[in-house]
Amino acid sequence: MAEHPYKLEIVKLNQTNLSDINSMDNAFEVKSRIIPRIEGDSFNYTTEEVPGFYTKWYPNDEFDYSTYIESPDRAAYLAYVNDKAIGQIILRRWWNKFVWVEDIRVKSEYRRAGIGTELIDAAVKWAKTSEMRGVMIETQDTNVPACLFYQKYGFKLGGADKMAYGGSKHSQETALFWYLVF
Repeated sequence: MAEHPYKLEIVKLNQTNLSDINSMDNAFEVKSRIIPRIEGDSFNYTTEEVPGFYTKWYPNDEFDYSTYIESPDRAAYLAYVNDKAIGQIILRRWWNKFVWVEDIRVKSEYRRAGIGTELIDAAVKWAKTSEMRGVMIETQDTNVPACLFYQKYGFKLGGADKMAYGGSKHSQETALFWYLVF
């Protein structure tokens, strides 16, 4: 567990904190993108600048998150600082015996302070307790800070899908799939 200059607590989703889901922003800055390539039997990548810096965010999913409470197939954890929700990770057991990270976010002013690592640690613990093979996550090639974070944690780039976001001239993003295998 990392040292923080504030009191950090990771709490599993329950009826008391259910209203805190999606209460923090998920915006990120797009300055560059990942260009994946296959080398032998693995992926590697380079990065390139994106002309015109911009900020991107996604609308919150409208799920009944109460179904994640005490479920053997789903889980969610919230990060709190001084009783204020500042991060979350939402998980589900996937068909391939990996835990799928449906969403991970940390409030912008707390990023790069180890909160994401603590949330991934919770996912890893839940995956191991659930006898899964590892953890997987998908993100966009334009979310370079997230990609670098996953790689630093130990995830490996395992796939890319140019059609996932529509594959049209209006959606040039590539979905990148990252895997942490136990």
